[in-house]
Amino acid sequence: MNFLMACLQAVLNFFSEILFGCTHTRVTRPFTLDEQTYEVCLDCGKQIFYSAQEMRPLTPWEIRRMKAARAGGVKVVPINTPVGRLVPRDQKPNIAA
Repeated sequence: MNFLMACLQAVLNFFSEILFGCTHTRVTRPFTLDEQTYEVCLDCGKQIFYSAQEMRPLTPWEIRRMKAARAGGVKVVPINTPVGRLVPRDQKPNIAA
C-alpha cells in the first residue's frame, strides 16, 4: 500500500512540475559571486537573485533594474526641435530628387 501511494505521489509531482514548473522549495543559502547575490534551486538549478540588504529574493522588476544598471542603461533624451520641423526654414535639405 505504501509503495502504491509513493508511486502515485511521484506521478502527481511529475505532472505538476510539467504544468506549473519548479516551486523552488529546496534552495541553497544565499552567496555572492562577482558582486551578485543569489540562491540556487537544488531541484532545477535555476539562479534566484537575492537581496543581501533586505534578506529576501528579488522581484522580476528589481532584477530588470539591476541588469539595466549593470549594463549602463539606455538613456532617452528628447529632441528640442518641434515635431515635423527637423530642418530649419532658412536651410534647404540636401535631398537628391
